[in-house]
Amino acid sequence: MEPNVVDCASLPWAAHKVFPEVYVQTLLDGQTGVDLEVKSIRIAPGAEIGVHTHEDSAETFYILSGEGLLCTKDGVKPCHAGVCVNAKPGTVHGVKNTGKGDLRLLAVFTPPTDKAKKAP
Repeated sequence: MEPNVVDCASLPWAAHKVFPEVYVQTLLDGQTGVDLEVKSIRIAPGAEIGVHTHEDSAETFYILSGEGLLCTKDGVKPCHAGVCVNAKPGTVHGVKNTGKGDLRLLAVFTPPTDKAKKAP
């Protein structure tokens, strides 16, 4: 069996379905036959992924570049490149870009959100 290899530079950016000025590249997902979902996320200055939950998937994201605020039910904490966050299923979380450039994240969902929604 061969590994999945994704040339991320060739993938299109799509506008996030809910949050304005947030753009997503889907690197891997349940459609590629893997048991996780990986997304590259770009948040424009001043934009945010508002507080939300994933009821059936955990989300782990690693901040690649930029700075912002991690938003939880208990308040906000500064975050920057090198910070890794894990939100278990049902955990309230969000992130806001407070910097002058894009805030870039790599997000991993387990299981993939498309499989979690279809689970019995």
